[in-house]
Parts: sequence; structure tokens; C-alpha cells
Amino acid sequence: MSFGILNTDQDLERRVFQYLLDRRMPGLRQLSVEAHGGTVTLRGRVRTFYEKQLCTNICRRVAGVIRLEDLVAVS
Repeated sequence: MSFGILNTDQDLERRVFQYLLDRRMPGLRQLSVEAHGGTVTLRGRVRTFYEKQLCTNICRRVAGVIRLEDLVAVS
């Protein structure tokens, strides 16, 4: 049973990361994405607060994201 959850988590990570890549903003490509049971954690650094807001708004739109933990720093 845990294999199914792991597979679902990996799929969610992949979909969120791909969604970030599709935005064509280089700063968003450097973020790490981790998913566990519908909770997605974003880590990394972006250059502007706008990129940070864009990132969180984008990730919340991905199907399967129940909760978003935003650990992205602006530098």
C-alpha cells in the first residue's frame, strides 16, 4: 500500500515541477519540490517577491495539491 502512496507523491512532485518549468522563468527552475500525502513543500531561492508569489500561486493550481508549504526565500 505504501508503494501506491510513494508513486502518487512522486507523480505530484513531477507535475508541480513541470508546471514551474512551463512558466519559462529561470528562477523557478531552481526550486526543489517535495510531496507527501498531498502536501507539497517548495524550497530554494528566487530573486524577487513577485517570483515567490507567482510560484505559490502556480503550485496551488496543480491537481492533487492539498497543502503548500512555502519555504522559498527571496534573495
